[in-house]
Formats: sequence, C-alpha cells, structure tokens
Amino acid sequence: MKLFKTCLLAASVAALASNGAAAQSYNVTILETPSSVKNVLGSKINDQGLVNLTAHAPLNAELDFDLILPSFLSNSGIPLDFDPAEDTLTLQQYDRLILLLADKQNQLTEAQRIATTFAASYNGQMIELPALLNTEGNGASSSENSSDSQFLGLNQNNIQVGIASAPYYRTEITYTPPASGDEEPTPVTKNFAQRDFTSRGIWYDGNQLKLIAPTEQEVLGGESALFDINEHNVAAGYMSVALAPQGVDRVTGCQEYVEDENANTTLYNCVWLGWFNAQSSTVGSMRQNLSIYDMHATIWQLDAQGEVISFESYEPLSPRREDDDEAMSTYAYAINNNDIAVGQSWTYLGDNVDFFFRTKMPAIFVNGETRPVTTDNQYTWGSATDINNNDIAVGFVYKTIQGYGRSLPFTFNVNTNEFELLPQFFASSSTFPTAINDNGFVVGRGEIDYSLDSIRRQAGFVYDPSAPEKGLQNLNDLVGCSATDYFIVAADDINENNEIVATAIRKVERVDVDGSTYEEDQLFSLLLTPTGDDSGLGCSDNNETIERQGAATSPLSLIAMLLIGGLITVRRKFLA
Repeated sequence: MKLFKTCLLAASVAALASNGAAAQSYNVTILETPSSVKNVLGSKINDQGLVNLTAHAPLNAELDFDLILPSFLSNSGIPLDFDPAEDTLTLQQYDRLILLLADKQNQLTEAQRIATTFAASYNGQMIELPALLNTEGNGASSSENSSDSQFLGLNQNNIQVGIASAPYYRTEITYTPPASGDEEPTPVTKNFAQRDFTSRGIWYDGNQLKLIAPTEQEVLGGESALFDINEHNVAAGYMSVALAPQGVDRVTGCQEYVEDENANTTLYNCVWLGWFNAQSSTVGSMRQNLSIYDMHATIWQLDAQGEVISFESYEPLSPRREDDDEAMSTYAYAINNNDIAVGQSWTYLGDNVDFFFRTKMPAIFVNGETRPVTTDNQYTWGSATDINNNDIAVGFVYKTIQGYGRSLPFTFNVNTNEFELLPQFFASSSTFPTAINDNGFVVGRGEIDYSLDSIRRQAGFVYDPSAPEKGLQNLNDLVGCSATDYFIVAADDINENNEIVATAIRKVERVDVDGSTYEEDQLFSLLLTPTGDDSGLGCSDNNETIERQGAATSPLSLIAMLLIGGLITVRRKFLA
C-alpha cells in the first residue's frame, strides 16, 4: 500500500523579502496518516530520512463504560442513560470523550485511563507505530494499552529516544466511612488506576527497547525523559533527583491521611493527585509542567545497546529560596556532537528579598556548569530548543509587548556568549524556533495574524542565514499543486540536507454514524525536500505562482499549537 503522495511545492516571492528574491522550491511528501489514529505531527528527521512522528487520538479505543464517570459523559454531550450495548456514539461525542480521557486532562484515577499519544516513525515508505510498553502497537488503546509515548530525538545511526509512561492497572481499596446517626456504616470498595512509574526515558533501535531509570523513584516511581542523542551515543534529557519540599509535604500529608481508618484512598492516589495538580498549574498562559520531584537536566553516556555507562546532572541557574517550596528543576532538550546540551532552567527574576518571581529561562549545560543564555530582566520566560555542531543554539524568550506576552526568537553562540534576536514575520509576532542545522538554517513557527488578540494564527517558517534580507520565509508561500489545501502550521525539524519535516492542517470531510457529513480540521505531517530550483516559478506544469489562504483558527488547531510548542518546557509535545 502506498503511504504517501508527491507533488511540487512551487517557489514564489517571499512575502516579507525586502529585495523580492525568489525562495527555494521544494518537493513535498505527504505522509498518509495511519487508519488507527486521527492526527500525526512531525518531530525530528535525520540525514538518512528517518522521521520521528507523534500520533494523536486513537480512532478505535476500547472504552469501558463501567469506568467512564457521568461527568465525562455529560461533558462529551453523551446522554447519561447511554447504553453501549444498544447505543452508538457519534464521531464528535467520541472525539470529545477521548480528549477528556487523555492523561494530561483526566484528573480522576477512578475513571478509565487510555493511551492517546503514540511514538511513530516514517522510514521512507510507511509510518510505523511500535507497541513499546503497550501489549499492542499500531495505536491500540484500551485499559491494557494505556502507555503514552513519544519519539523526541534520533541520531544518524537511526537510534531513537523519547519518553513513555507506564501502563495503568486497576487496584481496589475497601474502607468504612464514618458513622452517621445510629446506623452501622457499610464498607465501600473503590477502584483506582495506578502505574509503576510516571515516565521513563526510552532508547529504541527499531527492535530493542531500553528504559532509563531516574535516581529518585519515591511513591510515584519517578520521572525521566530523553530528548536527543548525538553520534557518540550521548543522550540529553532530565530525571527526578529528589522530592521537592512541596512533594515532601504532600507525601507526609498523604501518609497521615491514609493511616486513618476512614481513609477513602491510597497513598499512591493521594500523592498522584498532588503531582497532577503540579503538572496542570500555569503562570499566565504558560503551563508550568511542575512535579512533586526536583528534575535535573542530565547527560547520559550510553553504549551501543542503550545501556548507561555514566551520567552527569545539572543544577538550576539559581538555588531554591528558603520560602519557595515548589520544584526547582532543569531540562535538556537537545545536544550536539560536542556534548553541549541546551534547554531550560527554573530561576528567579529580580533581587527583591521580600518578593520573588519564579520563571523558566533558556540554559546551556556544558562541562558540569548550567549557564544562562541571557540575564536581561526584560525577558520573563524562555527556552533554548536546539543546538548545532557549530555550537549555535536557538530558542525563544518571552517579553511583554503592547500589553501582551510575545515570544521572540534568538540565536546564541556558546563560545562567544553572543545573544542575537532573529527576524519575525512582523514586530510583536510570537515566534518559536524549533531546530537549527549545521548550515545555519533555522525552522519553526511564527504568528502571521496582525490582530492584538492573545491567540493568533501561526505558520511554519524557514530562515536562511545566507540571505538575511529574506527574513523568515513562510513555508505556505512556497506551496503549490496538490498541496494547496494543506496549511503548514509548524516546521518541526531540519536535517543537514536541508530537508524539513513539518506539520500541516487540512479540512477533511467525516461521515458520522447516521450518515451525516461535516468538515473539520485535521493535522498531517509533511516532508519537504529542496529541489535546488530558486527560479521563482510556480507549479511545474503551468508555471503559475499560487497564493494560499491561511487556515482558520479552530479548537483542533489550538490544541495542535499546544502540542507542537507545548513543551517548550519539554520540547515538541512536552515544551510549555
């Protein structure tokens, strides 16, 4: 079965080019989404053409309605008297229910827990979704297949690294509620979901899977993640190293509570809810992705079979203040062949001893030292997202402009400490670089909507350092032929061949169970390959330059933005 189609991305005049120079043209390969999932997003690409992908939203999840609470039904538009033996969910009801059951949204361990995110890869011919920690692959999702996973990095040897959660299993507790009046209380049995660990960094060579364990695993089993791996099998990520003060308090409080004879939960579930609330907490519009643990950016030396030889962890830019009990962590998102890693660190803004402002800022991790990218207090949040083998890092910093927080793109020379802002589509356009190659090409996503609203449309871009007069080039200005109905919302990575993996949105028609049809936005992954043609001509068959329209903002596209840039605390899916 052929899983892709190819067309020519026509070159056109770059929208913001000051000299009218034509942009590079590309061939585009549209990666066909597997039939088991709704969306596929790009992540990384190496020079051999192996592509890391993340698949979202299983289309055939096995739902156990005995474990789906009434609140989930009502919030999905499903009648409370729904009978799975007699009734059928509409596609829209199913989609909403899957979103509510997703691990980052579902705060009730009594409810069913399923996998909604799957590590995937494109090998040049087809997209594969391996089982990893689930019993089945290909996007299978159920109470037994409840491990979420992502591939976040890979090297030229086709070694892939990433993150996976442990599958959930069900456990029970029987307790006696407090007496009420003269009646003897009746024991109550509650059923919970539990797992052996929160997350593990994963190493995968296409056949064999290895898990990277953290040094701290108390109560919830600890957390770790691998975000990148270089040609020397040196991997970068983070791991839990200790309980944060807030975590210590939570564990102590939960231990005291569950010792009560009327306690209606377990130690695990009590602590898990504290972890979930920390993960979900926000600063303004930024998701903090906190934990009960302190995390440290870590660089692991692995052998050719993925076994740990040695590792080094990195402290935050600032030590924790005495009156701060939240997690104080660092995270490494990329590493080059010189073993220099980049990412984020919690720190503080300002020197006021009576007031402090916690924030995450871009950081460099090298030779045991955590170094800031900038100490300018006009920037109040940020992350370094990638670094090339010339020791040039890219990332973004957050600044208030015209009353709104905007993200500004930067490059940083690790050897000279030179910090430089990159161009934007327009002043105050929030811009998120995701990758830089050794040729200096930078790709990412940026806002293209001039409105002053906090939520604006975004588009994927490429920046050519040898032609700075072109500024950021909107990849949608280059699209022609049969790809005109795809709108590129993000450029996710670029390899040394200047090939780009990108995420695009397109309207598709769906047929519901009653035969009715409707349109909705869905996400697709594209592979853009330079043709070497910068003639500025349009489609190869009619030489016409095609003007493309931007995709409208929709709930799905907003979710996509969250997932694409999301982790900007924990890159690609995991960055905030």
